[in-house]
Amino acid sequence: MKNLAKKLVFVMTLLVSFGVSAQDKREKMKNATPEERVEMRTAKLSEKLNLDENQKKKVKEILAAQQKENMVAREEMKAEREKMRAEREKTRAEMKETMKKEHEELKAKLKPVLTEEQFKKWEAMQKENVDKVKAGRKHKKR
Repeated sequence: MKNLAKKLVFVMTLLVSFGVSAQDKREKMKNATPEERVEMRTAKLSEKLNLDENQKKKVKEILAAQQKENMVAREEMKAEREKMRAEREKTRAEMKETMKKEHEELKAKLKPVLTEEQFKKWEAMQKENVDKVKAGRKHKKR
C-alpha cells in the first residue's frame, strides 16, 4: 500500500512538473520577439531533426520569412476586425435611431385615437416594457 502511494505521488509530481514546463515554454514563446521565436523554433527543429549548419541557416531564413508573413497577416486581420466593429456600431446606432423615430410616429398616430387616460396607460406600459428589457440585459451581463 505504501509503495502504491509513493508511486502515485511520484506520478503526480511528474505530471505537475510537465504541465509547468509546458506552460513556461508557452509563456516564453508568447513574450518573445519575432527574432527570438525564429531562433527558438530553429533550435528546436535543429535538435529534433539533427540539422547541419547549412540546413539550420536555410531553415532560419524560411522561418523568418514565414514570421514576417504571419505578422502582416495578423495586422491585416486586426485592421479588418476594427473596421467590422466600427461598422457594427454604426449600424446599431442607425437601427436605434430608426426605431426611435418609428416609436415617435406610432405615438403620434395613437394619441388622437386614445383618450388621455388610455394614452397615459399605454405610455406607462411602454415604459414598463423598456424597463423589463433593460433589467434582462443587466441580468445577462453578470
